[in-house]
Amino acid sequence: MTQNLSKRRTQYAVFLAAFLSVGLVGQPAFAKKKRTSTVQMTGIKSFDKVFKKARTTDKKLKSAEKSLRESKRALRQTLKLSKKSTYTDGLKELKKRANGKLRVVMVGGVPSLKASEVVPTEIQASIDAINTLTKSMPSTVRDLKSVVRSSTAMYNQSRKFPTNIQRELGSKGLTGLWALVVKAPKITKKTYRNLKVIGGMPKRATKVNTELAQISASLVKTFK
Repeated sequence: MTQNLSKRRTQYAVFLAAFLSVGLVGQPAFAKKKRTSTVQMTGIKSFDKVFKKARTTDKKLKSAEKSLRESKRALRQTLKLSKKSTYTDGLKELKKRANGKLRVVMVGGVPSLKASEVVPTEIQASIDAINTLTKSMPSTVRDLKSVVRSSTAMYNQSRKFPTNIQRELGSKGLTGLWALVVKAPKITKKTYRNLKVIGGMPKRATKVNTELAQISASLVKTFK
């Protein structure tokens, strides 16, 4: 009885290895389709322990990206600029329309715009869009540094997950092996997608950080 069970487990393991190898070889095809950019849970506790942290990190990064995106859009809309206009273009246009009524002041080491007198609504709206972004810069930059550090560590830890799927579910016995055969495709896809999201976090964070630094420098240069 014991020998038969062992033989059946071995057969499942062999089949599973072949099944997973086919799935892994086919991974490049996933990139051809539009996939979610959100970190998803796989149902494997050891994997999801890392992925939950990655999801939290991704939320911080998306928040920073959203703040930057909204500030750009608000500045363009208040000044009625084209979508191709850069943030620097917006600052230059704002200076021209303000007729010398704006100056840059440092608040807690962060540049901020201040009007010397009452300005038109669209000018004030532009000032608010800029100051809202610059005010959040210190905390955003701290978050971005944390994103780069933590996402790099999480990627190094989770890049081995695809090869551990068999071990994780196979260790549960025959039921686990059968569950692996049924769930393996979804688990594998989610794992690879998560790896893609996590692996891209440092680059995304660096991009936002670079843009914030450029905006800060341009603000000081334009209104000095």
